[in-house]
Amino acid sequence: MPLKFSPKACGVSAVRITVFVVGCALAGVTALYVGLQPLHALVIAGVGAVLSFVATELPWGGFLFPSDALVLALSLISGRFEIAVLGLGVAIAGSSAVGKPRRASLVACLRGLAAPLVTVAFWHRVIPSDVSVFGPPRPLAVGPYADWIFSAHAVPAVLGSTAVFLAVGTAVEIGFRSRRDFNLRQFWLLNFGRNFHHLIFTLLIGAIVAVAYTDMGALAFVLFAFPILLTRDALKRSLDLRKSRLDALRALSSSVDARDRYTYDHSNRVSRLSALLAREMGFPENTVEAIESGALLHDIGKLSMDIEILSKPGPLDPDERAAMKLHPIESAEVVSRVELFKGAVDVVRHHHERPDGAGYPDGLKTDQIPIGARILNVADAFDAMTSDRPYRRRRSMVEALEELRKGSGSEFDPVVVEYLIKILKNRTDEVAALQVR
Repeated sequence: MPLKFSPKACGVSAVRITVFVVGCALAGVTALYVGLQPLHALVIAGVGAVLSFVATELPWGGFLFPSDALVLALSLISGRFEIAVLGLGVAIAGSSAVGKPRRASLVACLRGLAAPLVTVAFWHRVIPSDVSVFGPPRPLAVGPYADWIFSAHAVPAVLGSTAVFLAVGTAVEIGFRSRRDFNLRQFWLLNFGRNFHHLIFTLLIGAIVAVAYTDMGALAFVLFAFPILLTRDALKRSLDLRKSRLDALRALSSSVDARDRYTYDHSNRVSRLSALLAREMGFPENTVEAIESGALLHDIGKLSMDIEILSKPGPLDPDERAAMKLHPIESAEVVSRVELFKGAVDVVRHHHERPDGAGYPDGLKTDQIPIGARILNVADAFDAMTSDRPYRRRRSMVEALEELRKGSGSEFDPVVVEYLIKILKNRTDEVAALQVR
């Protein structure tokens, strides 16, 4: 099949390339201006280009900019506030390299300016006056500064400056976060909490480069770029694996929902609502992902059921009800065969249990029921009530919520119901987006 020429796509690519080149050039010119040797400035521009090119957009709305290590190193090496312009340059280059550059550019530029400015100000205060070389632009590879930075006395100052850089960059990104569906705490936990080791390692490499530069010169930037790239690659592979796993789960769950037009996309909607509830309740992301995975697969046991039972317009007879009550067991059996989903087995098996013990398959009560299953139970019931079924028309969100209130404490976990009420009150649009169209 012949390739199709798209002027629009080519135009966007040309703009991205131009912005990327301009950002990298700005970084190199700034390095020259603060007093670094021309060869060193050229190396810095090259390393900045490579690190900016691998900027990564996180699935929760944040970003990972490996070029932060370069900006931190140069902040400590030069001690010049003008390094903020270099930070702006690599931020511009990095924002052009991610999937949604417009969304990334504001955050990247603000943190690219703010983090080095505050870090340099802090660096000025912690360097002893007898070794300070701030003032006219000059290389810092010789003299008292080199002697001091290689000593143990410099460790607290270097670590403190690294912490300041991290804190300012993180604060700016949280303050101007792009995902408003997460509150401040959730946004931090998702984008920084779970990736904290990547951030710390990247910035510590930058701090080490600042020390090594006094002895190795520009070679330090080249050598230490490799572990930064490896760290970014490990994170990217982890994110790709997570996305592939969720895509596979959604494809598998859709095979269940597709058997009945009344339940089409049910598992996906329930999964998203369950994740929303779990995050609102403050559970760590690994627990949220187990609940999310369990919700996607909670009805997979229905693949073995007779379609006439699933789509029956009237009440089920005793034999049919008994067959229906087996599906959580069969679903859990399927999930338990995959090591990756072991944490979701109890969520799947017990999502039809009730606090009063009248649920199935094991008749568990109250706190005997895993919290993930209690969350899934409420999300599943809410979606079922707000969807058309063979035996009744859908109810409004208000009517469904009233039914949940009536069953709170007996059929549904009262704490989970209260959190759903809270979400409906404060984040109505997000819940409405999950409803059947």
